[in-house]
Amino acid sequence: MEKVKKQKIWKPFFRFYTKFKIPWWMFIVAMVLGIVNAELMLRLSKYTILINKGDLYNSTILGYVFITVINSIIALFQNMMTAYGSEKIILRAREIIWRKIVHISMKEFDKEQPSSLVSGVTISVEQASTTITMISLFASSVYGFIKAYIIIYKYNATVTTYLFLLIPLAVAMFFIVGRLQYKVMKKNYNASKKMTEFFSEHLSSAKFVKTQAIEEYEIEEGYKAINSQYRAGIYSAFMSAVQVSINSIYTKLCTVFVAVIGSSMIRKGEMEPTGINTFNTYTGNVNQYLAEILTDYQGIKGTQGVLEHANRILDMDEENTGNVKKIDNNGEEKNIIFKNVSFEYNKGNEIFNNLSLLIPYGKTTAIVGDNGGGKSTLFKLLLRLYNPTSGAIYLGEGNDISEYNLQNLRQQFSYVSQDALILDGTVRENILYGLERQASDDEVISAAKLANAHDFIINLPQGYDTNVGEGGGKLSGGQKQRIAIARAIIQKPNYILLDEAKANLDYQSRDSIKYAIETLMKGKTTIFISHDMKEVIEADNIIVLNDGRLEASGTHQELLMTSQTYKDYIEKYGLLERSVI
Repeated sequence: MEKVKKQKIWKPFFRFYTKFKIPWWMFIVAMVLGIVNAELMLRLSKYTILINKGDLYNSTILGYVFITVINSIIALFQNMMTAYGSEKIILRAREIIWRKIVHISMKEFDKEQPSSLVSGVTISVEQASTTITMISLFASSVYGFIKAYIIIYKYNATVTTYLFLLIPLAVAMFFIVGRLQYKVMKKNYNASKKMTEFFSEHLSSAKFVKTQAIEEYEIEEGYKAINSQYRAGIYSAFMSAVQVSINSIYTKLCTVFVAVIGSSMIRKGEMEPTGINTFNTYTGNVNQYLAEILTDYQGIKGTQGVLEHANRILDMDEENTGNVKKIDNNGEEKNIIFKNVSFEYNKGNEIFNNLSLLIPYGKTTAIVGDNGGGKSTLFKLLLRLYNPTSGAIYLGEGNDISEYNLQNLRQQFSYVSQDALILDGTVRENILYGLERQASDDEVISAAKLANAHDFIINLPQGYDTNVGEGGGKLSGGQKQRIAIARAIIQKPNYILLDEAKANLDYQSRDSIKYAIETLMKGKTTIFISHDMKEVIEADNIIVLNDGRLEASGTHQELLMTSQTYKDYIEKYGLLERSVI
């Protein structure tokens, strides 16, 4: 059982370091410098003993100073190498984690909070370099430890042999301290992650908190998150004190051991009177390098605890983006066809069951249905944010979208939702976001005009170069919506998907944008979800979803005769009485 547990800790831990290129040459140089440094430190002990005996000759003083200076210079270069190499590792680790996060499937996103994934990039990999650094330092520490033992053995084999009896205690100390460090770092990281998650989520809801007058409640909840980190810090401090105590006990035990045995040998004339001091100087080197080895091991075990979250992210399922087949835009009209599609987000929570429908190319199709009936899910399946449980979706007869390169498939579509995605940056950057080709200023302005956004943009402090704030916080809901529509327009897609995209707009803006999209998408496909039945009535094709199934599809007039659900919608909005039909 214990063996299995260790494999779960060590195997993914070592596998993590195979995911990116490590600048080994820097750490090898650091390791060589460390070994040279260890050799110099041991030689420095000889001069220290001479000084302690009062042999203050010029050669002794000069030798001591020279080795100290050289030792400091070498330590400087060693630290520079490990520091630069460490930053390289952290950089590359962050890159692979970020790439992984971007490519993980939506089902994985649904399991983990975005702020938790952010912690994987920002906090978790901060310790990624520790293992490699500790390995490079470990070599010099082991060298110094062995060399120091050889020196004290040559000086006095008897006392050194007795000291070997303490080795099992040192080994036990390694495992105890290492396990403690693993727990400490894991607990600390988890507390930091949870605190980050709390503040990321709640600060983004600042407007809601103030409008609901629940500041005091939020303060109390924030205190709980802070106290969680505080308790983890106390635990860490306590465990660190335990580790220091364990190491101190071992060092003191060595000193007592040498004193008891050494004094006995001095009385018997088997050791010079200053022998205990001399031996303790050399033993200090042994204990120093033993402490370094222990620190290296602590660092590795601590990194294990911190990297568990990063490893969990790397084990998440990715979207299948590797297909090389691309969509051939040869002018062929590609209808969207759902054939026997079933889908559920969670087991037992079925959205579609054997759904089949056709969305004609070059037409405007409206999708209507009750809330939770699968309208938005239809878009998510079409964009392959999720894959059907069974059945298939085709772009043109026989062209299963699962066979296409994912990026190429999504490039055929522009998608605008009711919750417009606006990022921190300028208006211009938001309109151009995701566009892979170069676009002129005139093209940006033209897209903004079509989206009825140009007039409000030029009245902003810096016009198109105005920063909109995080999540577009400096803009109104309608302004954000129009920028998102301008972004969709400038993409010049073959298919445009509008999920309640005009819900936040006034009627004048809706009419203007409706005309612009009709002009832009002439001969192409527009699919929209809307509760505005006036807009739905004007669509070329209307799809009625009812409880996850296709109830009917066709024109407005056809549906009045074939779909009771559709007729109910029309009556509900008072359009029958007003003879709109």
